[in-house]
Amino acid sequence: MDNFECKSIQNKTKKIIYLDKKFLKEIKKCEVKKNNNTLFIKANDETLDLDFNYLDPFYSYVDYLFNLNLDLLPQETIIFSDKKLFNNQQFFIDEDSNIEKEISTFFEINKSADRKTDLEKITQKRIYNIPRFREDIKNIIIDLRSVKAERIIPALKFNLIFKPQIYVLPKQIDFWKTPASEIDSNLMGLEYPILLNNNFIFNEDFSAKKIEEKVFYALGFDSLLYLGKGLNRKYKGLLGEYLQEDNKVFIKPERIGF
Repeated sequence: MDNFECKSIQNKTKKIIYLDKKFLKEIKKCEVKKNNNTLFIKANDETLDLDFNYLDPFYSYVDYLFNLNLDLLPQETIIFSDKKLFNNQQFFIDEDSNIEKEISTFFEINKSADRKTDLEKITQKRIYNIPRFREDIKNIIIDLRSVKAERIIPALKFNLIFKPQIYVLPKQIDFWKTPASEIDSNLMGLEYPILLNNNFIFNEDFSAKKIEEKVFYALGFDSLLYLGKGLNRKYKGLLGEYLQEDNKVFIKPERIGF
């Protein structure tokens, strides 16, 4: 950073630059203008004020999902998230918490279980029933970073919650490691093609990588080809279809279930 020179990014050579807040301050001193020779990629989930071509691999697809599926009504939907967004639609999940217990509490299944216990004490008889839960929640969107859908879906099944429609967002399920047969049939959502394992030819080392590693591997491959073809063109890569919207490059993932 100490040896940084503006001319290194102002020349017309095509380049990809990973960006964080510290580096952004240096670049803004250079008065960099939007051009199709340079693609900036956010290196982390920081909020950055960018006025040149950039790609955000940490983008949340919640708003995109609502626009895509107009039947998905906010008042009937809860978002499972590990980011504190401070809105009524969100249910915060800590990766270190007892997820099964927290879901039971949120859906008020514990209250149903308590009523069942009280009735058994009163009647002195064993009562067999399926616990009732909140009926106002019709949809669950899983938008998590540290906790994956592969942990949440079994927790919902554990609590016998089958009615709400489950939606997942990208980077939630790795079909390289999770057989499709283990995923509930009422699952819908969005995912990057590379994680869907759609006949991609990679070795076992790639299959063993974590979700984030697979995504950034694919992003490195895609961004080189995309920049080479030209940022103003559509390009379909390992993560999906790349589209430029003003100065932002949007990756359109594949749909699951709809």
